[in-house]
Amino acid sequence: MNFVTDTHPLLWWFTDSPKISSKASEIFEKCEKGENVIFVPSIVIAEALSIFDKKRIAFDFKNLFRKINDSENFVIIALDYPILQKMVDLKDISELHDKIIVSTAKYLNLPVITKDELIQNLFSVKTVW
Repeated sequence: MNFVTDTHPLLWWFTDSPKISSKASEIFEKCEKGENVIFVPSIVIAEALSIFDKKRIAFDFKNLFRKINDSENFVIIALDYPILQKMVDLKDISELHDKIIVSTAKYLNLPVITKDELIQNLFSVKTVW
């Protein structure tokens, strides 16, 4: 199965954080085994870099970026015209990062791995936590 990930679940998976839910952990584990594909919006990578730069979570950004880039089961999705078109129609979210993540999920027609309650409460996108 395929999914789109929000920033924190991705970081929590790569840092072995107890904050990640068991369901999300299972999805990431299956991804690493080649059973799932997780699409990573480019804004998630940018946000991870920002978190790294601000030292809000201790992790090796270059290693995380390399692992994602080298994996066939993690796919980075660029912010491009079709996703921007989805953003224009998405009125329920004002925060830019979340709007891009949800628009990516809507464009790909996939659920979002997220703990974010605002995203979870949207009727226009499926979520997993």
